[in-house]
Amino acid sequence: MKGIDKRENALIHHSIEQMLHDARSILLISHISPDGDAVGSILGMGLVLKAKSKQVQMVLVDGLPAKYLFLNGSEYIECEVKNPYDLSIALDCSDLRRTGLSLKENKFDINIDHHITNEYFASFNLVDAGAAATSEILAEYIPRWGFEINTSVANALLMGIITDTIGFRTVNTSPKLLRLAANLMEKGADITTIYRKALLDQSIKASLLWGFSLCKLRKQGKIIYTSITLEDRQKAGYSGKDDADLSNMLSDIADGEVSILFNEKSPNSVKVSWRSRSKLNVAKIAQHFSGGGHPAAAGAEVQLGLLAAQEKVLQTTQVFINKNS
Repeated sequence: MKGIDKRENALIHHSIEQMLHDARSILLISHISPDGDAVGSILGMGLVLKAKSKQVQMVLVDGLPAKYLFLNGSEYIECEVKNPYDLSIALDCSDLRRTGLSLKENKFDINIDHHITNEYFASFNLVDAGAAATSEILAEYIPRWGFEINTSVANALLMGIITDTIGFRTVNTSPKLLRLAANLMEKGADITTIYRKALLDQSIKASLLWGFSLCKLRKQGKIIYTSITLEDRQKAGYSGKDDADLSNMLSDIADGEVSILFNEKSPNSVKVSWRSRSKLNVAKIAQHFSGGGHPAAAGAEVQLGLLAAQEKVLQTTQVFINKNS
């Protein structure tokens, strides 16, 4: 844990364990435009707490992407906070803005995350930038906190790990992570189904969206980039707010060092996703636009029109590449 000694680390874990067991009603929130780790961590933690007869609200402001509906317990995920709570937990969020909510207290009790750009915004912050996924942190510590991982929880956590490592392909895939994944399989997690549904299965509408976007694929120096427009979504009939995993596919193109996907959310807002195939830390580029993420994968919301966002982001990214190559 960055900047935290062993004694403080032990205190944080003891405090989190005590708070989890003492709380009766718990709010769990993950980030906007939820990915597999956001879903896996909120669902895994939520099901663990519900098994202890806790009242749990699992909130994803942008809703649950359809591809994750196969997970047991997915029906519990809501788009807004509906009831009072006595404990609030942010999962896989690097900062308060990423929750998409404006809480009265403007502060969380517990923050569990693995992003190197985390702002340590809660009363107790369990942030491990060395972990490949927030689901990895939970897979390790849920049993230590005195809770049981059943098959449904194991499936959710393994799904979070698989998606954030793109199928154990990222550089932070460690022997420890693989042992945790094996432990989840021993608890009943179905790695074959999870891998297929999380990384391989694609709807016809998502495939059409890819097609419209890839027609605009461009290369500028060491940068590969394309965009998803509002018109593309309409033509494809794709109702999801995510990028249908296109950003990860772009990272497979060997001709570029950095790939960028511009995802138009509104006429004046663009979600930008960077992927790095080298040692370039794209999280530092994302921070320039008030975003964050991992060295190999990062994102930001840019409040500009699509063309203006592309021009500014491409220029900033090229400058960063020139300075760090």
